[in-house]
Amino acid sequence: MADAERQRFRSRDFLDLLLIGFAHSFSDGYTNLLVPVLVLIVSDFGLSDMQVGILLGSYSLSSFLFVFPVSLAADHGGRKLQILMAGLAVASLAYISMLGASMFSLLVGLAFLAGAGNSVYHPCGTAITAERFPAIKPYAISVHGMMGNIGTSVIPILLAFVAEAVGWRWAIAICTLPVIILIPLLWIRYRDFMSPTTRDRKSGSLLANSLVIANRVFRDRNVLVLALTYALSGMGSKSSIGFLPLLATRRFGFRTASIGLFMSLYFGMGIVSKPLMGFVYARLGPRPALGIPLLLSAAATLAIGFAPWPTLLILLVAVVGVANPISPAILTAAADFAQTGVLASSVGLIYSLHAVGFVAPVIGGWIAEEAGLPFTYMFAAVLFLAGGFLTASIRKEKS
Repeated sequence: MADAERQRFRSRDFLDLLLIGFAHSFSDGYTNLLVPVLVLIVSDFGLSDMQVGILLGSYSLSSFLFVFPVSLAADHGGRKLQILMAGLAVASLAYISMLGASMFSLLVGLAFLAGAGNSVYHPCGTAITAERFPAIKPYAISVHGMMGNIGTSVIPILLAFVAEAVGWRWAIAICTLPVIILIPLLWIRYRDFMSPTTRDRKSGSLLANSLVIANRVFRDRNVLVLALTYALSGMGSKSSIGFLPLLATRRFGFRTASIGLFMSLYFGMGIVSKPLMGFVYARLGPRPALGIPLLLSAAATLAIGFAPWPTLLILLVAVVGVANPISPAILTAAADFAQTGVLASSVGLIYSLHAVGFVAPVIGGWIAEEAGLPFTYMFAAVLFLAGGFLTASIRKEKS
């Protein structure tokens, strides 16, 4: 192959990585799309802290219910790209439909539907990235993860400022429109790489093969430890980040635009930390790469609940923003340890247990009503601490 042809090939690879990365940006942005405008939603519907927890938890509940079954289907038929595209479409339509939501129950239902659609992204997106870029897998997964944080850092700013101009409903709808362009681009660029082959399609029924795949995943000790670690991290994150707008508003009088910048700071720190975590993983292995950030998150989260000054609160949020995005280490470990042919399902189990975080905002809301918001942050810190200690049980060899 000539040098010019090699350069064109590398350029196409880079553009494809950016494309799947942008899809990850919006998928991760969808995960917390309601948080930057949460104060406006509370005012619009007159919600209690408990109802806020229910609204935030409904999104994660649907992820918990759907992510693992869908990932089994992806490994069975090999149609990871089609499933990913359909999921993004469903999530986008659910968010756009919030334009007409006039009742709290309907809003909760649409958040549940958005979570169900978006739940397919991480198992399919991670497997697609690993399969599309096998020669640079750790680098590709780290860049893919970093792009997710670009979305979660930029979208809150745009969402908050647009919401102050046209209202939270139209702001959410506007922030979903770019996905309509991304979906066909993914099909155009990835269909030749990800078209299912005879090898990808498992013989036999979906149910029978799903049971076989699930058995292989559940017998993998390292995957189970990674899933439980990520579950505790997710619960800690949901318990803390979901209530930051209320804490910042009640204690320091932050406005919606300021909260958008605040949230962008939190997620923007992951743009720096995710590539760094990939480097730490490569040098030190999974235990330090996961354990150290979780213990740091525990200490900073505990301090957030009792921060007496807005400057200190912002600093602590930045610290958690750097430490908390452990997904590159989790997913690289999954790609290293998972058995051949079941990577999507292994990642699906990890994100299914991560979605157990749906209970955390509900518990956090109850704690806030009974004892105050600082105690919600104590609860979140304990969860991070438990996840940090659990990482010590990861084995370095493949099961």
